[in-house]
Amino acid sequence: MKGIRIVLAISWTLIALGAFAVFGLSDDKSDEEKNSEKTAEECEIPAFAKAIGHEDLWLQHNGCPPREEAQEEDEK
Repeated sequence: MKGIRIVLAISWTLIALGAFAVFGLSDDKSDEEKNSEKTAEECEIPAFAKAIGHEDLWLQHNGCPPREEAQEEDEK
């Protein structure tokens, strides 16, 4: 009976440590705020994305503003 308690305690400890390792304790929103400003070079659409017509998807995936907003900022 005592052996079962030890096995259960060890297994729960490993489960808890695994959950912390996978999900972590930090807030992921802090990373997004740091990288919110992109330079024009970082948001330049590469040729392969233009060739397949995925300009908007590429911008969205890389955290760049949509093309309409980028054009409005350039006009200012």
